[in-house]
Amino acid sequence: MKFEFLGTADTGGIPLHQCHCEMCEAARQKGVSNRSTSAYLELDDGSVILFDAGYDLLCDRFNTTRIRAVFLTHFHADHCLGLIRLRKSVDTIACYIPDDTEGFGDLFVHKDSIDYQVMQPFEAKEIEGVKIVAVPLLHSKLTHGYVIFTCKGVVAYLTDCASISSESLAYLKAQKIDHLFLDAAYTPWFASNKHLNWESAGEYIESINPKNGYLIHASCKTLLPLHVKKIRLKYPYIEQGFAVEV
Repeated sequence: MKFEFLGTADTGGIPLHQCHCEMCEAARQKGVSNRSTSAYLELDDGSVILFDAGYDLLCDRFNTTRIRAVFLTHFHADHCLGLIRLRKSVDTIACYIPDDTEGFGDLFVHKDSIDYQVMQPFEAKEIEGVKIVAVPLLHSKLTHGYVIFTCKGVVAYLTDCASISSESLAYLKAQKIDHLFLDAAYTPWFASNKHLNWESAGEYIESINPKNGYLIHASCKTLLPLHVKKIRLKYPYIEQGFAVEV
């Protein structure tokens, strides 16, 4: 099975509109458009499980692909906008969500083909032999990360968060995680009560101790000082299209 990122950036993406920093100009030259953080797991039969739905081209990328389910981390626009088109699907699509009664826009009013199902903290769902566990994260809106268990490995998809509770951290430490992807939206000198930075995220990764750790949800402003100052982090930021076999 393949776990691949459709995007690893923040809301604005890279290149950012009208930004001419080195990161954005390099992305334009390469023809790269790194969109909001989201990912998918491709099952052995070619069907997929989506993790977040902020990728605006979901209906194009998976137009003839069976979507088994969507696991939504939270109802901020950059993680759920793809549902606006996806809800017109001929198929009924299960969408697992935190217990957020507000949702986003009219997605709850006009559900159409989306079957919203609330997951409680640490609840597990199983789809075609893959177990997915909801892990609460501390963010500005009710948010879940997800730990994904396949027959070959364990992946933790943890975006967005400002911190991880002791209960969630204990759960993550107890798992033998092969690949951990963690929000690090900011630089250490930018104070935020919504997102981690590359230092605080690195400390969490050290504490959880996965085989491999990666940073996600960055903006060009976060990545630029790393590039200019030639800073090498122990845990790297990944780009759109990054994939692991699990």
